[in-house]
Amino acid sequence: MKIAIGGMQKNEMDFAIKKVMPEVETVITNDMAAVKMLKNGEVDYYFGACESGGGSAISILIGLVGYSKCCTVCKNGGNPNRAEIEKFVKEGKICFGMTVSNIEGTVPILLEVLAENHK
Repeated sequence: MKIAIGGMQKNEMDFAIKKVMPEVETVITNDMAAVKMLKNGEVDYYFGACESGGGSAISILIGLVGYSKCCTVCKNGGNPNRAEIEKFVKEGKICFGMTVSNIEGTVPILLEVLAENHK
């Protein structure tokens, strides 16, 4: 599994991923480069973080990859919901936005669900 990381707190996101699944390959990048990597099959998923979880975390990805491939897995003031994340992954979402304040709580659940469903 290979994940492009964009948005805010990229190093924190990378650390959270490596802490849970050291075998996952990550690429710290920007949103535009991540779109190209996704479309070329160079990465499997995109993780982005911002204050709201749905703004700068994934807004460019929504515009260029498509709304049907993007979702917010943790909103400001909320917590990640495993059942909701499972639903998103089963729907084919590949770009995930989350709040910077809950990277540590969201990444483990998201990675676990992705690992269970990754082909």
